[in-house]
Amino acid sequence: MQNVIKTLSGMLSYIVNLLDLSSPLRYVITAIDIILVVAIIVYIAKIIKKTRAGQIVKGVFLLLFIYVLAKLFNMVVLTFLLDNFMSYGIILLIIVFQPELRNVFEKLGRNKIVDVFDMDDNILVKHAISEVTKAVEIMSMKQIGALIVFERNTKVSEVLREGVPLNSKVTSELLQNIFMPRTPLHDGAVVISRSEILAAKCILPLASEVSVPKNLGTRHRAAVGITEISDALVVVVSEETGTISLAEGGKLTRDLTADSLRELLDKKLDRTKNNVIKNIVRK
Repeated sequence: MQNVIKTLSGMLSYIVNLLDLSSPLRYVITAIDIILVVAIIVYIAKIIKKTRAGQIVKGVFLLLFIYVLAKLFNMVVLTFLLDNFMSYGIILLIIVFQPELRNVFEKLGRNKIVDVFDMDDNILVKHAISEVTKAVEIMSMKQIGALIVFERNTKVSEVLREGVPLNSKVTSELLQNIFMPRTPLHDGAVVISRSEILAAKCILPLASEVSVPKNLGTRHRAAVGITEISDALVVVVSEETGTISLAEGGKLTRDLTADSLRELLDKKLDRTKNNVIKNIVRK
């Protein structure tokens, strides 16, 4: 216990000396310094939270916590291993988070304090939902298989890289043409962000067979799979039965009608309730 107290005292002394609190002016500068650092960390955390890297960041913080405990209690073996890991940790993080780091700098370049387009954007999202449900209803009647991903906060950049970029307006006619059997883009998923089709023919990660009933095929496993690693919503139309399903959070809601699907999408993709906050500070 004495060693722990001694270590903590040494750490505090080191931090005080590092901060250089030798005058009242230094106290003010140090306070501003800390506030700026915290603001930067919070901002970056908000951006990373919207990506799959968020889970990895949690793991990194857990390792840092274990490292501090190992230092406090003088755990020689664990400290040695973590010391070596930390030596190469920065390089590893840069490699792992390369896409996320690029997105951070892109957001910094185009960030706006006030977003005056959120209300119009929500109207466009509702129009996209209407077009999707219209297409899904027709494809369900014709038993045309479909897989439509609605991207939300978590970006699915890895999935988009494997698909064919479209960057087009969401229309019922286009969706029906994409999923028409024996057409070049009918295999895979369509990814929609807000009111735009980003890409088609996207390959989604498959969920385990345990997560999906055995009577359901690859299309449903793919829908569940992407929702296990992101907050996306996925609409599925069964090619065998024409059944409409919605996947979210690794679970399937099945036997939906076009109207019930529209209600669910309207509720889950409605951005109006977030506009008050977003209009003050753009995330």
